[in-house]
Amino acid sequence: RAAGISGFLNISTRQSEWDQVIATAARESDVWASVGIHPHEADAHADLGEAALFAASEHPKVIAIGETGLDYYYEHSSRETQQALFRSHINVARATGLPLIVHTRDAEQDTAAIIAEEMGKGAFPALIHCFTASADFARQMLDLGLTISLSGIVTFKNAKDLQDIAKTIPEDR
Repeated sequence: RAAGISGFLNISTRQSEWDQVIATAARESDVWASVGIHPHEADAHADLGEAALFAASEHPKVIAIGETGLDYYYEHSSRETQQALFRSHINVARATGLPLIVHTRDAEQDTAAIIAEEMGKGAFPALIHCFTASADFARQMLDLGLTISLSGIVTFKNAKDLQDIAKTIPEDR
């Protein structure tokens, strides 16, 4: 705040965080919240229904669904459960109009296929969070209407490929 930051998004990764994340947003005028299940936590939330996401997203300070997606690098959760929860989050994002925050690591092909298939059922706003994937994946996501978020990784000396990709992303995306 002292540095001029005027807004914060407190992203959740598991259902047990939702109340605290939303309470912080409710208490602080410049803080907002997201509700979602990170792919690492998918197995622990395999029975999470869309109703829980819908209910949590009704709070006026909840402005996004996620973080969700696919992570095949560590595979802390089964791919099938990750994919099922990812689709549930997409359904809620589509129905609420809230943007979807997508995590993807070592899962470009499945992430792209699911997003493309789901976009075919009806558009939804989404962004690829902390992008570190390939140029081809970036183009696919941009072509589907998604936004791409870059983290500080883009400043690393050994991140030349990511720096080159960043130059191709339109400023408004």
